[in-house]
Amino acid sequence: MYRKSEKDISVIASTKVNTKTKNSNILNLLIFVLFIGPLFGQVDNRFNIFSWEQYGGLGAVNSISEDYSYFYFGTENAGILRLNKFSQEFVRPITQAQGLKSSIVEHIYFDENTGILWSIGDRFIEYSFSREGSWNKVSYDLLSLKSGGQIIDVGSSQNYLWLRTNSKFIKLDHISGILLGVYARPDESNIYWGDVSLKELTWNMFDFNDYFVEDAWFLTSNGASDNRGNFSKYLSYYKSKNGINWMSLSNGYVLKIDEFNKLITPIFYGLASIVPTSMTYDNVLWIAGIGGKLSNGITKFDIENNNFETILSDHYSSFSKDDIYSSVMVDEEVWLGLDSYILVYNRKKDSFRSFGFDKGVPRGKITHIDYNNGSVFAGSINGVVEINISSKTKVDSSIEKFIFSRNLSVGDIEKFQEKMFFVLNNNIYKYDNVSDNISALNWKDGIFNLSLKNNQVDIASRSVSRIFSNSNNLYIITDLGVIDYKKGSIIVPSSLYFNYKITDLATAENSLLFLSTTRGLFIFDMDTKDLINYYDFPFLRNIYQMMYISEYLVLLTSKGLIKFNFNL
Repeated sequence: MYRKSEKDISVIASTKVNTKTKNSNILNLLIFVLFIGPLFGQVDNRFNIFSWEQYGGLGAVNSISEDYSYFYFGTENAGILRLNKFSQEFVRPITQAQGLKSSIVEHIYFDENTGILWSIGDRFIEYSFSREGSWNKVSYDLLSLKSGGQIIDVGSSQNYLWLRTNSKFIKLDHISGILLGVYARPDESNIYWGDVSLKELTWNMFDFNDYFVEDAWFLTSNGASDNRGNFSKYLSYYKSKNGINWMSLSNGYVLKIDEFNKLITPIFYGLASIVPTSMTYDNVLWIAGIGGKLSNGITKFDIENNNFETILSDHYSSFSKDDIYSSVMVDEEVWLGLDSYILVYNRKKDSFRSFGFDKGVPRGKITHIDYNNGSVFAGSINGVVEINISSKTKVDSSIEKFIFSRNLSVGDIEKFQEKMFFVLNNNIYKYDNVSDNISALNWKDGIFNLSLKNNQVDIASRSVSRIFSNSNNLYIITDLGVIDYKKGSIIVPSSLYFNYKITDLATAENSLLFLSTTRGLFIFDMDTKDLINYYDFPFLRNIYQMMYISEYLVLLTSKGLIKFNFNL
């Protein structure tokens, strides 16, 4: 069995130099990083820098900077966003998937004197020579700081990097990040400070009177209101050298300030939900999940071009900010499971309608939803409802009565071969809603080889937790492992995935089987029955759902949407 956990590999250069040898040492260090850094810069040295991509709900945009090619935006939940200066399009962000250790970026700063990008995070000060991977870290303990929240501003001179707090200025070596001194005032005057942060913003710094603000936004001296009247605070202001300035907001938006055309444009790039929990696919991914304090939304994500389009709850009277737990695409409609009710979005009409207790929707979180033969089946742990897709009326369903009369707990719902399969009290039942027939799955599986012994297992005597299907097969998760429904045998013993709780299953055409768990991702070769890899990176904990689309594996986790490109 092969296992390779996340590596915490960093390249730290800590060289004390004098004036005569400094340039030589810098040159040697840059050569070292150029040739050695790419081997250690990613989250795992077997991957390219952007083999893994991470996209999240932004939260607040805390800081702004720029280099020769990109504007950088440090965010609360989505790492460092990058906007190409020339195409004016967002490109792949820098996150924990590229080796960052911090999940929150308090400040972002590009040092023109060294070409190094610095990130002030919640866990460490981190810096990269390539400005993509090869992230090195400096502990706050070494600087007598508790966190990055104490740092107000970041700046640099020709020879040093400077950090400003409420009470002191900290001087660092601008190549290695080594502490060189703590001062009440800097001992040099030619310091270029970065963006103006929240604590430094003043009411008279901006004059928007001559600007046209798009999308009917209204700007004040201390914040902005969108076209729905939702107010957000300014968090940072960045004045660039090319006439395009930026203001970041607490709601995840940035304001693009075009000095030449006197135009201000609100821009948002990311997920509408803070924690994505459910997705369905129809040319684009439709993603929903746990919302923020003020709003929630559905995100349409073009997986090939990394483009986002959001449908926000506060733009519709019938769409609340309640959390969403499940979803399924049915023709031109997206059906969404919430807490004790169902929300249906009509794509053509761009409208919502909801069904609750009046339609028989069970109490509790609707974590399971699927459709078959003209009906949608939605269930919580407390029961199931069957709703006719066309008329939107409740169907007098035998499976609903069967569950209710026996007080059964619903563990899963899955469609396979025009039949609905239900996990009820850890047993499997098959329901044909055309013939209105319910049958328990009760058979002895075939003989399989495990540790060189022949075994027979009665599936009816095993504890079933989940069921998953693709176009060709149904997979049953039991206490013994993963069972192939067609073959009637165990294909992955539970010991191979350490008995972790399985949250989803996906297959690829090249005989790969993916198991997502609460502790990471397992990849198996179904031809050889071998475990190929196990990844437990920080951004792969608590995986809710995954899909294999083309050459991409897309996962929804507590850290956001993760895209794994097999070709990189």
